[in-house]
Order: sequence, then structure tokens, then C-alpha cells
Amino acid sequence: MKPWKVMLGLGAACAACCAIPLVAAAGGLALLGSALFARFEAFVPAGMLLVAGGAVVLAAGVWWLRQRRIARARASCGCAGSCSKEVGHASS
Repeated sequence: MKPWKVMLGLGAACAACCAIPLVAAAGGLALLGSALFARFEAFVPAGMLLVAGGAVVLAAGVWWLRQRRIARARASCGCAGSCSKEVGHASS
């Protein structure tokens, strides 16, 4: 068997294996979309809760990243203990 045929076979097997989760996810989204279209009034409260939950998670992530950036800036100051009180930092 020629090497290019082996590579082609492996590539086809890899593509088929990776496509299974993508097809399942697309089917799940299609199912959700059809259910939403059929019973829109029933999904409005759940949708509002999902959006609110996503906003809370996003705000918590932004806050955490900001706190992490501030902590890194304070740690990499480079000042000795005596001069750190005299030097003003942009984050404080």
C-alpha cells in the first residue's frame, strides 16, 4: 500500500471521528431551536435566567482578571520595603 493511501485513510478516519461530536452538537442546537420556535412563551423566563446568569459569570470573570492583574502589578513593583510607601502606584 502506498504511503499517500495510508495517510488518506487515516485522515478520513480522523475526520469521521471528529465529525461525530459536531453533528451531535448541531442536532442538539436544532432541537433547541425547534422547541424554542414551537413554545416561545415558555422559554422566555428560562432565557432571561440564562442571560442573567451569563452576565453574572462574565462580571465575576472580569473582576477576577482585574484583581489578578493588580496583584501581579504589585508583586512586580521592584521597590524595596522602605520605598514602597513613597512611590505611588497607578492601580492603588
